[in-house]
Amino acid sequence: MEKAIIVAYDTNRAIGRGGDLPWGRSLPADLAHFKRLTRGGDIIMGRKTFESIGRRPLPERENIVISSRPTGVKGVLTAVNLSSALALSRYPTFIIGGAQVYSDALNAPEIDTIYATEVDATFSDTDTFFPELDMTIWQEMSRTHHPADDDNAYAFDFVTYRRKTVG
Repeated sequence: MEKAIIVAYDTNRAIGRGGDLPWGRSLPADLAHFKRLTRGGDIIMGRKTFESIGRRPLPERENIVISSRPTGVKGVLTAVNLSSALALSRYPTFIIGGAQVYSDALNAPEIDTIYATEVDATFSDTDTFFPELDMTIWQEMSRTHHPADDDNAYAFDFVTYRRKTVG
């Protein structure tokens, strides 16, 4: 069963600004991509990410929040760490943030795929970043470029990375 990271970042690997995406809602194609990939699966996120999406479960997905305290929100499971969250997952699983959860996931051997949206722009006042990928561990498998258009304010690439097999 797939266990993956899904992330969008700018040219400086920024993923957040004041609890929101640095580009706001100006990339609807990325939001649709996220929904398409994660629908019907489990999503794992940290407490701050859960708060940034409005302290509500995302529909059509099993929502698991990593936190030392239960969220108190119906339909949301709580785990104390990434290992516990992964143990709760029953479907294809997607790590959706934030920075510390991503960092932990990059070091978890059961995470085998990264679905990255690489936004071709640099944003100011960003405060949260995705870690640099160790390309001795990860290999780019596919890249699809999308130019900016009437609906999407910035050019971006959908990129899939896979963990290299040992041996």
